[in-house]
Amino acid sequence: MLKKAIREVYLKKRLLIDDDQMNENTSRILTNFSSLQLPEVKHLLSYYPISERKEFNVSEAAEMVRNRFPEVKISWPRIDATNKTMEAVQVRPDGLYSKNIYNILEPIHGDLVEPEEIDLVFVPLVTFDEKGFRIGYGKGFYDRYLVRCRPTILKIGFSFFDPVKSIRDINHFDVPLSLCITPSRIYEF
Repeated sequence: MLKKAIREVYLKKRLLIDDDQMNENTSRILTNFSSLQLPEVKHLLSYYPISERKEFNVSEAAEMVRNRFPEVKISWPRIDATNKTMEAVQVRPDGLYSKNIYNILEPIHGDLVEPEEIDLVFVPLVTFDEKGFRIGYGKGFYDRYLVRCRPTILKIGFSFFDPVKSIRDINHFDVPLSLCITPSRIYEF
């Protein structure tokens, strides 16, 4: 299947997950994530989960990283929709946030973190395939950002579903994940 068709199917599937199953899936994903032996993380690029889309609550995984590495600096993306670029902005407890044109919460102010400084990135996704390629929301912000990061950066996705067999229209701009964590297991690529 092609990205667009897979995206439509999995966005609908995710919206059908009831609250009890969502809580159970989230708990299992966090248990799997907690079993990872992470290298030292000084800079984490995370994001604000969109509850209306029933995204995995990545903030709990970010808090686990903070507990393991108390000095970690956590950033969220801020996009420039005109130039189709993204930057990492360090979040602060007293920081100001606004929703961008895609209705995604992002920091208004904060220190910029250069792409090569990021050690770990939580990559949002709709689903992924057996080779670690993900389907996001179709704008390419993360793929364009990730190629600017160190080759050794750890890229983790979280999915309520196991992978699709393959995505037929992967291209040279698509950046695969390092790991994807589901309720049933950790996929390594």
